[in-house]
Amino acid sequence: MTELPLGFQREILTEIVAEDGLLILARGLGLRKVLCSLLKLYTDNSHLVLLINSTPADDTAINDELACMGVPAERQMKVIEYETPAETRSDMYRNSGIFSITSRILAVDMLLKRIPTHLISGIVVHYAHSVNATSMESFILQLYREENEQGFIKAFSDQSESFVTGFAPLQNTLKSLFLRKVHLWPRFHVMVADDLESSNENIIELRQPMSEKMDKIQHSIVECMDACLSEIKRSNTGVDLQEFTVENSMFKSFDTIIRRQLDPNWHRVAIKTKQLVGDLKLLRHLLTYLAGYDCITFYSFLQTIMASNTPSDGKLLTNQSPWLLMDAANVIFSLSKKRFFVEERDEEYQSYEHTPTPGLPKKTKLVLEEQPKWGLLHDILEEIEHDIAVTNARDATILVMVDEQRTCTQLKEYISTKSTIAKNSSIVPILSRLARNYFRWKAGIVQINQQVKEELKDKSNTSRGGGSGQYTSNVRGGGAPPNKRRRVRGASAIAAASMAFNRPLADTFQQDITDNAEALDQENVMKNIDMGTPLDPAANLTDVMSHKDILPHFDEIAPSEVVTVSQYVGEDEAALLEQLQPKFIIMYDPNPAFVRRVELYRASHPDREVRVYFMIYDNSVEEQQYLSSIRQEKEAFEKLIREKSIMAVPIADSRKRPGEEDVFLKTISTRIGGGTRLKSGAPTVIVDMREFRSSLPPILHKEGMRIAPCTLQVGDYILSPELCVERKSITDLISSFSSGRLYTQCENMSLHYKTPVLLIEFDQNKSFSLQPSTDLKNDITLTDLSSKLVLLTLSFPNLRIIWSSSPYETAAIFRDLKSSHDEPDVEAAVLIGAESIDDVNSMTNLTPQEILRSMPGINSKNFRLVMSKVENIEDLSKVSVEDLKEILGQEAGSKLHRFIHKRE
Repeated sequence: MTELPLGFQREILTEIVAEDGLLILARGLGLRKVLCSLLKLYTDNSHLVLLINSTPADDTAINDELACMGVPAERQMKVIEYETPAETRSDMYRNSGIFSITSRILAVDMLLKRIPTHLISGIVVHYAHSVNATSMESFILQLYREENEQGFIKAFSDQSESFVTGFAPLQNTLKSLFLRKVHLWPRFHVMVADDLESSNENIIELRQPMSEKMDKIQHSIVECMDACLSEIKRSNTGVDLQEFTVENSMFKSFDTIIRRQLDPNWHRVAIKTKQLVGDLKLLRHLLTYLAGYDCITFYSFLQTIMASNTPSDGKLLTNQSPWLLMDAANVIFSLSKKRFFVEERDEEYQSYEHTPTPGLPKKTKLVLEEQPKWGLLHDILEEIEHDIAVTNARDATILVMVDEQRTCTQLKEYISTKSTIAKNSSIVPILSRLARNYFRWKAGIVQINQQVKEELKDKSNTSRGGGSGQYTSNVRGGGAPPNKRRRVRGASAIAAASMAFNRPLADTFQQDITDNAEALDQENVMKNIDMGTPLDPAANLTDVMSHKDILPHFDEIAPSEVVTVSQYVGEDEAALLEQLQPKFIIMYDPNPAFVRRVELYRASHPDREVRVYFMIYDNSVEEQQYLSSIRQEKEAFEKLIREKSIMAVPIADSRKRPGEEDVFLKTISTRIGGGTRLKSGAPTVIVDMREFRSSLPPILHKEGMRIAPCTLQVGDYILSPELCVERKSITDLISSFSSGRLYTQCENMSLHYKTPVLLIEFDQNKSFSLQPSTDLKNDITLTDLSSKLVLLTLSFPNLRIIWSSSPYETAAIFRDLKSSHDEPDVEAAVLIGAESIDDVNSMTNLTPQEILRSMPGINSKNFRLVMSKVENIEDLSKVSVEDLKEILGQEAGSKLHRFIHKRE
């Protein structure tokens, strides 16, 4: 297709081309297609156009779309990555064209004049909602506007909700993008509504009631969430509680909302409140899993929660979730179990027949409640099959869309095995398989747990008898043999309780549920544990095919005989619809953006008859989430329209930054004899390439300092010939202490610079506190962060530590530090720590070098030796321990080899 098919899309393109601006489009209305149509206008190789803030997946999809629009391969968008050498990038820029480039590389190329900024035709910003005043994209646009006032800037986004949080968010975003115009195109826009009016025909909405047990579980989860929110409100009266509602808590964005309110005072927030914040996230997951996952998987998740909140023998659990003590929690656990199986003590026990299942406990009967939507989906497919048979259609492709990949896999198995169910049987094959796997998995976990307890008990007795050395050497392997340890992760909460790990469940729950789901899905889950019962390989749909399974000849399968089950994939859904051209679309899970993409597809192809089935649980949280997401987007656009009408339009700052030709006066202390006022250029700060991941370089530039990017072997920022700064965020500081990297860095700074400085920089949106008051202990240990800092200063007496509350404060500190020092020399700073100038010039790809330098046993003195002996990281993993010892020495070689080859 060579042009935009719908009138409102063509109007959007006309507006964007005519004037620079920010386009905010409702989700699902073809943002990528509009973006590609804009890029297509500049594919004649006479323009230099840059696309920034894009992902590799987006780059591939954009080129595919350009190919569909008839753009030859040689004129399509070229992608510049970290592996592209600097000289190659310079040549590509001079030859013009459209380029997608990472922001970090482009900022460095602009500062080093590798790209002719004054010749850039324009810059296109993808995902404009993520741009702020300190982002690298805003820095790039500032550099661009300083040297090029004629080129265009176009920004795109379909996340309207991101522009309505905070104070004057739209105005601030436009200022960061150096734009004055915003184009708003909601779904209720007159032109959009007119173009899509006829596409709402032949849509069948099916409201499926939840089962009685599911409905009660859902209400109980919501009751627990309401209780958690009420407790947070009661304990934190000093924050804005307007957005703390149960409805908002059902969306992922609520995590951002609540942390934004609590982060400034996070060091004073009680442990109980932090626990409640994690519990809200966990309960929201449970709401999603209740509607999307089968009864067995859902029950296994609840078992994980229960196990993690059960204290181990002789140990007190300090972070137990308060909601588990509610009556509603008891309803959740008991009804979830009864959806799966019933025991003799349950009232419903006599209502079910006994189904022989390997590993099934005595006096237990399987219930295996089927997901209500499964039966509805089966009925829809039968109806479609009947219609296809009546009309004798050969091109009737069926597309089923779901939220998660696991749901996609389960539906494929359900559809393929539903026809094999006996008429007098109510047991679904997939549930029977999952039940069999669950009981074997559970039995194996119990067996391993018992082994853990016995071995720990034996070792404890040995330790009291004087055999402490043996205990120390074997404690790591006490849980299970290496070949059996992987599946213990499926019940990691149980193992964690045994090992007395007290991490909040919200931190580990996502990994736990993934491992649980994998364990239940695999037929040979406990294959490495001797259970005495052979497994049935025929039940596993993922078995490897043998040569007997291959047909002797191949033939084309009619589209009407294929049911495609796919996961929602964002903008790629439009390409999926164009590729499959489905006649029947079943929305198993509701998704507002996909509804609009179907509307676009039908409006763009009015000759194609498409029937849409829209499935949703009646009076459910799923329905409320769907309606709330539509309403939130509508309200966001209404706020944007109102803000657009009253906001102060950002005006580009015509004042130039202090350049090389501008005069900068620097005061020298007059206490020193002969002290005078010297003239110099703008203050220069040498910045390591890797530091362009942070927000500090853009802020330094805005403060009038000249940024000199280069690859430094020692330090992150060079302020003067004598002053070197190593910047650490809190998370980086902790990891650097743990790996020992910080000691090496301080050692190198002390060796080459008179005044080495460790800058500890905090997030400006979080509390200026190294450790929460609740984490302070009565005794001092060597493992404390404060103790490590003290030991570091004792080891390096010349080391100075600077505490900064934000990157803005860091910029002010740097300016004060430079006021009485000479300017640094870039060439001299680059050579410090390097063996020769050839080594400096040969560095073209920093990523493998960074990976190598982060490994144990590697430091600034020996990493070049490894690079000269080994071709790449892959070859390094194949080097023997003897060769590594020969290259690095005995201790460093052994340490590196253990790190590369250690088992999970």
